[in-house]
Parts: sequence; C-alpha cells; structure tokens
Amino acid sequence: MANIVKKMIKKAIKEAEMTVGDEQTKFKLKVDVSNKQSETKLGVRVQLTPKEGMLEPDTRDSLETAIMKKLNTSLGQYDIQVSKDTDVPNPEVIGFFIPLAQIKNMIVKSIKGPGGAAPKPFKPDLEKDALQRSKISQMMDKEKQDQADKQATNESIDDLISDQLITEMRQRTLNEISQIVLREDFYGFVNAGNNMLRSLEERGYDMREAKKYLGYLVKHNIM
Repeated sequence: MANIVKKMIKKAIKEAEMTVGDEQTKFKLKVDVSNKQSETKLGVRVQLTPKEGMLEPDTRDSLETAIMKKLNTSLGQYDIQVSKDTDVPNPEVIGFFIPLAQIKNMIVKSIKGPGGAAPKPFKPDLEKDALQRSKISQMMDKEKQDQADKQATNESIDDLISDQLITEMRQRTLNEISQIVLREDFYGFVNAGNNMLRSLEERGYDMREAKKYLGYLVKHNIM
C-alpha cells in the first residue's frame, strides 16, 4: 500500500509541475512516517524540496495549491485526502500530511475488496498437504540413507587402508627379523613347538587346545 501511495503522489506532483507556471519546477520527493515534532500527529508525511532552492512566495503558494489538488484527486479513490503540513524542517519545503486513520481505512477497504465483502476463509487441501509432506519425508529419508552409505563407504576404505598398512608393516618387520635371527635358532624353535603339539595330541588333547597353549607360552615370553 505504501508503494501505491508513493506512485500516486509522484504522478500528481508531475502533473502539477506541468500545470503551474512556465518554470517547470522540479522537486526532491521524500515520503516519511510519523511526525518527530508532534507524536500525536501520526501518519504519512510528504515533503517536496525544490531542486533550485527557495521559491518566490506566489509561486510556492500556487504550486502548493495545485499539488494538493492533484494529490486529493489521485488518492480520492482510496478515500484519502491530504492536508497541509506546517511542521516542515525548512521554509523552502512544501509539506503535506495524510492521517494514519486514512491509511488504515485504505488497508481495510483493500482487504475486504469491492462491496466491503470479507475474503473467503482459506480452506487447506488436506490431501495435497499430506502428499507434499510424504514427498518431503521420502526426500529426507533418501538423503539420510545416502549419507549413511557414504559414511559406510568411507569407513570401509579406511579399514582396507589400515589392514593393508598393517600387513605391509608386518611383512617388513618379518623380513628384518629374519635377517637377525639365526637359522638354527629359528628351526629349533619351530621343532620345539611341533614336538609339544605332538606330545599333547598323543595324550588326547584337542589340537586346537594344544595350539592355544603354545600361543599362551609364546605370548607371555615363556617359550
């Protein structure tokens, strides 16, 4: 609504400039709200400042009358009538005032529409809304699944890289140790382990239990 009022004001001022005098006076337009000099005088303030500075009193009065007439004609369809604003900041400024009550009436009238009938109440389309919510829910579920798949893929790649590094480290370590340990000691250790496994097997122990026992000895540096 503020934009409509401003357009009507600009149009009326342009027509007034063409109507009054031969000088074709141009103005700087300022549309403001409220009134800093009077808190009880609430509404829209229209201030016109001549671009060429102070006008002659007769010219100023003629322009003020013509512009007010044009404004009231243009804004009359909205039941708005401007009045002279005496609380202008500078003497060269031509000011007009639109009371807040008139703006309120214009808004109420535009909402009710022609004939004063109130707009029909909004009736939501429940079926359409449910379908829209279902689509949104499906999109969110798909996005969550894509994120989960991506995370699982990243974790799987990390695991593969980790296992590969561990395997390479073990192989490198084994190669280094093989160059240090004497062959006789290595085969002696292997033979001793095999002998222990055979002895346990002969005594009726399950081979899995026997290997666990051998692993226990190695783990705790007993063998």
